[in-house]
Amino acid sequence: MVQAGAYTAVGLVGYLLVVVVIGYWGSKKVSSEEDFFLGGEQLPGWALALSERSSGMSGWLLLGIPGLAWSAGLSSVWVLVGTAGGAIVQWLIFARPFMEGRKETGAITPIGLLAEKMPTDSPIVRLLPALVTFLFYMGYVGSQFLAGGKILEQIFGIAPLTGLLIVAALIILYSLAGGFLAVVWTDAMQALLMIFTLIVLPGVLLAGVITDPNQSLMGGLAASGGGRASWFGGKSGAAALVLLGANLSWLFAYFGGYPHLNVRMMALRSDRDRRTAIVVASVWGVLTAIGAVLLGLLTRVLHGAPQTVVTDREMVLPFMVLEHTPGLLGGVLLAGALAAMMSTADSQLVVASSAAAQDVYNKVVTKNREFSEATRLRISRIATLLVGIVGLVIAASVQNLVYTLVSYSSTGLFSAFGPAFTLLFFWQDRFSKAGLVAAFVAGPAATVLWVSLGMTSIVTVRIIAPPIGFAAAIAASLLWPREKPTEATTGTPAAQD
Repeated sequence: MVQAGAYTAVGLVGYLLVVVVIGYWGSKKVSSEEDFFLGGEQLPGWALALSERSSGMSGWLLLGIPGLAWSAGLSSVWVLVGTAGGAIVQWLIFARPFMEGRKETGAITPIGLLAEKMPTDSPIVRLLPALVTFLFYMGYVGSQFLAGGKILEQIFGIAPLTGLLIVAALIILYSLAGGFLAVVWTDAMQALLMIFTLIVLPGVLLAGVITDPNQSLMGGLAASGGGRASWFGGKSGAAALVLLGANLSWLFAYFGGYPHLNVRMMALRSDRDRRTAIVVASVWGVLTAIGAVLLGLLTRVLHGAPQTVVTDREMVLPFMVLEHTPGLLGGVLLAGALAAMMSTADSQLVVASSAAAQDVYNKVVTKNREFSEATRLRISRIATLLVGIVGLVIAASVQNLVYTLVSYSSTGLFSAFGPAFTLLFFWQDRFSKAGLVAAFVAGPAATVLWVSLGMTSIVTVRIIAPPIGFAAAIAASLLWPREKPTEATTGTPAAQD
């Protein structure tokens, strides 16, 4: 266990109090369902970009990548080439269609955007994507709750269940109060905090290694063995190509494949905000990616294999923060790890609740029945509370289920949403309802089957499931073309959403 002192605890608790204040402030800005799920055009592009990157990278960037870099060495960089490169592609290519699609249709959820762009009123175009969203995000939300509890347990010795309850309650409460507005502003604050954790700290440590004649980054990695000083982990030929392909396959995730990231692009107010967001997301993503890898490499060079990290390699960041920063600053920087986890959990919680409240209850169950704005907002908050409780119950009582769902979650989502949004935006009228259904059946089914059969240890499911989702969507659209719009399936955006 990584031990933290009193000043560290003060820094971390202070951060959590700020999160509560932002949630309360956000609640005062929410007066409609659109405010709750999409921000009501109150958010600048830079904040949306920071929120998207913080949510997209999350605890994986602060805990997972430094641990991978410590274990594998330089070859870990290819994971971040795939993810950081994919994020840049996402903002350059997909941000405008998401923004313009929302303005055109009046949709306030990613699933709503899919449904409104289809010339059909069939409930399947909402129910099937909502089912995929809910199933896979429940594993994600539960895993983020568990990760937060793990951080509190490892640093402060809090019982795992107590830590889990503290983190889950905090995330549910501020998401419930401020909705998307509170989520984006807390995410933006978390992204700024992560700059100090992943850029300033590794930068200072690297400068120390460079200026020390007795230290060498590459020499230290080479001395540690295991091919850690090699860009391909000591592999060559076909093995190196497999390593490269597996890591670059994360690009598929950013072809519109994550609803909790797509909604940030839907919330853009203008093309000027979009251009600002592209710059901010790209710069933040590249610099923090480099910093995360450096932190893991520097741990190996400066400390070798400390017992804390050997026991759990995801403790690289907490170990380095407490080893190299004073107490109060260490607490604030450790909050960055907790912040990263929270930034993903709150985003997924709001998107899952939007699928339940808006896409299923409002559009299918009640069939667009008229409600007052106050009632619609109340329904949205109830859905957020219920989805949060489900995630908490799963995390607290069925941890094996959480880990099983997470093994499917990311690929299950982007093998369905990626083909759907890519073809909707860039294949347009040739993409049909049958194609949408095929994407949401074939992609997730291929994911679950491949992982269940243990094949992902041979070839990662990220290379298999997304192409299957694309192929199924294209084939079904060609076999059963899009229906012609009728008076029953057309109308003004305002009337439809």
